[in-house]
Amino acid sequence: MSGLELIFTGSALLGTALLLLSSVGSGMRVRVHLPFRLPHPHVRFLRVSRSDDATILPIVLGFLAMFGIGGLFGAAAFGFGPLGQSLVALGFGAFGAAVAFGLFAALRRAEGREPTALRELVGRRARVVVSIDPASRGAVTLSYDGAVQTLPAVAATRIPRGQEVEISGVRGLALTVRGVQPP
Repeated sequence: MSGLELIFTGSALLGTALLLLSSVGSGMRVRVHLPFRLPHPHVRFLRVSRSDDATILPIVLGFLAMFGIGGLFGAAAFGFGPLGQSLVALGFGAFGAAVAFGLFAALRRAEGREPTALRELVGRRARVVVSIDPASRGAVTLSYDGAVQTLPAVAATRIPRGQEVEISGVRGLALTVRGVQPP
């Protein structure tokens, strides 16, 4: 086995194995610390910040796996020399990276939007479904994120069932509400 075939074989095995490992289960995280920094492209559907889960890694691994496979294919199927093998390997690698890029673009478009945080509800109106007393929690209902939600609520004054209220804050997992005077 020549040195070039060894490089292609190692590239194919390493790229394929790491690509498979990176796609196994959502709870599995593998961190690789490189002695250099990778560029952070500004592509809308790729999340490359440190706090996000998806990175450019699958695209790089797709290139690496297909680079190795293409190099081996160039030698076995066409009988090319080192330059021909390298060109076929680069073509296959570009194809592998493009496929990974396309898959992640489609997956990003299929994601739903982020759910509404409770603090974003401040200022909205809701209706009391379980009476609220200063000493005990009640419940309010309102529509957000495409559904009718019922949430626990507290208030400084007694608010009877059926009354409309305004959300004035968030205390823990409960909304702080105040009564609204009818127009």
